[in-house]
Amino acid sequence: MRQLASVLAGAAAAALGALILGEYELRGATPFIAGLLFGVVIAEVVVAVGRAGTARVAALSALLTSGGLIWAGFISVRHRGTGFPSGGVVAAGLGAATAAVWVRSSARRGAGTRPGP
Repeated sequence: MRQLASVLAGAAAAALGALILGEYELRGATPFIAGLLFGVVIAEVVVAVGRAGTARVAALSALLTSGGLIWAGFISVRHRGTGFPSGGVVAAGLGAATAAVWVRSSARRGAGTRPGP
């Protein structure tokens, strides 16, 4: 049940992030910064709710991140009437990689911590 809630929370965060990021142009340094930050945020939401850093969670986080960033690219296209920005592809790839690495590293960070009272 907790894993389902974590995926739903990650999907909601990705959708909200896509709606916000879609208002900006994915040019210059923006795709790199957006990809990194978007990946970290989605991964943290999924791990915080699900409390697991498994390979399956990492893959789902990467998928949600790339989906949100691609959606942001399509929103950006609709507002500007141009083709899909190449920065959207860069952001999606970088975000997916960041999310996967972040989730897997969270499992290692959490392994040495003591449980609460």
